[in-house]
Amino acid sequence: MSIKATIEERGNGFPDVGDYVAGRDGEVYRLVSRGSHIQTQAPGAPNIIPECTVELADWSDVDDDTAPVCSAIIEDGKEPW
Repeated sequence: MSIKATIEERGNGFPDVGDYVAGRDGEVYRLVSRGSHIQTQAPGAPNIIPECTVELADWSDVDDDTAPVCSAIIEDGKEPW
């Protein structure tokens, strides 16, 4: 099932399609599609890419080489925090 999300960068760059992102809800997601632009925010705040699509994945699929470098803020009515 596709889920709308905003990807939040943590200083390690943004993920590519197919990469895993950690949800603020404790789940892990795989990036299905990425929005077309990066938005910068206030000084000290993370950069974001809105209008992304993710799908629920399983933490057992994640290893050291595929560990998430970004967070996913889930937008489909599911409160991530």
